[in-house]
Amino acid sequence: MQSLSAPASISKRKQACKSCRQRKKRCDGERPTCALCKKWGLRCEYSVPAAAVSDLDNFQPELIGTLFGKQPFISPDLASYLALDTVQMPNPGFEVPTAYDIPTIGPLNNEPYSLENTTADLDLLADVALPSCDVLLDMVDMFFSNYYSRLSCFHKATFYSELHSGKLNNEAPMLLYIICSMVAHLHPDPSIKSQQDIWYNQAKFLYELTPRDPAPALRTIQTALCLIMHGFTRADYSTCWLLVGKAWRQAASLGMNRLDTVRATNVVKDQVEISEENAILSWRQWRGKTAPEREECRRTLWFLYILDRNMSWPSGWPSAMSEQQFKLDIPTTDATFQSFTEDTELSSTRNVPFVRNLNSLIASTSTAKSPLNALHYLVVAHVLLGRIAEHVHSLYDSPDTPEYAQECDTLDDSLTKLRLSLPRTMSSVLEASANDRHHVLWLNVLLNSMAILLHYRESCYSRPDASQDHFIRAIAAAKNIVLIGKDTTRISTSLLYSAHVLCSLYFAGCVLVIQWRTANDESCKDDVEIVKLILDKAADETNNLGRKYRDALKRDLERSQSEILRLRDAGYQGLLVDCSQWAWPSK
Repeated sequence: MQSLSAPASISKRKQACKSCRQRKKRCDGERPTCALCKKWGLRCEYSVPAAAVSDLDNFQPELIGTLFGKQPFISPDLASYLALDTVQMPNPGFEVPTAYDIPTIGPLNNEPYSLENTTADLDLLADVALPSCDVLLDMVDMFFSNYYSRLSCFHKATFYSELHSGKLNNEAPMLLYIICSMVAHLHPDPSIKSQQDIWYNQAKFLYELTPRDPAPALRTIQTALCLIMHGFTRADYSTCWLLVGKAWRQAASLGMNRLDTVRATNVVKDQVEISEENAILSWRQWRGKTAPEREECRRTLWFLYILDRNMSWPSGWPSAMSEQQFKLDIPTTDATFQSFTEDTELSSTRNVPFVRNLNSLIASTSTAKSPLNALHYLVVAHVLLGRIAEHVHSLYDSPDTPEYAQECDTLDDSLTKLRLSLPRTMSSVLEASANDRHHVLWLNVLLNSMAILLHYRESCYSRPDASQDHFIRAIAAAKNIVLIGKDTTRISTSLLYSAHVLCSLYFAGCVLVIQWRTANDESCKDDVEIVKLILDKAADETNNLGRKYRDALKRDLERSQSEILRLRDAGYQGLLVDCSQWAWPSK
């Protein structure tokens, strides 16, 4: 911070803070603090004589590569408040802009700022500001009411405690930005709704500034989860895919991925064997001090795993998270998780260990029936999904080999075992409790999506009769997805507006279109109409996401007969389309 000693021509007028542009009204000569800077946690800085800053006239910031293109380098000390002045207005397209408009640093000006300039600067800060305390609390309540069932990795008591104390605002404002963006469309105030894109871009920008080993670690990874989940609804898949990779590597660099390992790797340093806690490879090991924090870590990393697998299976893109380097116990029930306090003894908590053997993993679901643990079933299903997607999209296993078919049969047997292990409350959306309904919907749609993956194969690699048998099973799975969708509409159509559910509905619709057009199956025609109505409704409610799948299905319905036949013979691989090549709707 510069001293306020300056030539008389400068000291006679009130100094303007370079951070917030406010005039200094009172100063102790050592630590001047503007009210706005204090509110935002900015560091006050004041202009110095022009002779001391003339060397900045030709300054050009260093550019560094980021997820969003080349950005001027911002030091960690400055990042917290420079980010407030570098937000780009919402991009009208669906993809992330290649770079944010960050103003070039120019020469300091000792001339007094006009009232108009000061007002404009304050308006810019107001645009990217979080809402008032009361509004922010309301929006957090809306987040837990509408999104917790989809992202149940937050310990509510701890979260609200950190919110009321100001800890979240000071240490992890990016998490609050993305939460506000996620629920802005639900708020009745139009001025809040208009901030959705600004808050989303601000959260993305602040997360991009986080280093390999961020602090606070858990809130940073949770920010990435919310960014990915919200990015899905905006059809921003490319950015979501990259964010999963960064979040996974941040978690792995802190050792969060091996929270429950019982096998400590020993490292030899200077001929002395030392434990992994003291090894240079884990110099900042994250452990979690309390039971809520450790369970939050398990849930956060498992949801990251789930989102990773959900992005890979429909696109064919490789997953980011290695199962061999993932050792966290399966989360406990939500009621138990929320009942934890900081005083809960770590030794009193019991979690089911995660094992990689599918038969043992599926057998472990017997412990999830009473009390019901919906997340346990969802975790096991996504582990199986990862194995199936890895096999189907493998660059090594050719579909025309006996080994490929044998592995498909083995995975299909595992899928059957998982179905048979489900209690009634986990296999029917209508019979599920309100708290578990979204997980039950997600699980059952996912099980049928896996069946489509396994049985919708390229016909050139199978005998005609075998190929037809497999396609019939894919049709049955597609019809099941439509039936689940119909049952869900009897409860709430909003449950269907999830990126994972809509994706499966679209692929089910494609299979049914093929059967309808090639076999004149009128029952499939009716099911296609149901899928179309759901996607039309989703397009009105979710904008980008629903429009994406609605227009894709419309394009498939307009295909010629020869194109439909080629699509049937191509198998699931024929459905894989790079999303960036899809034509976006004009309105």
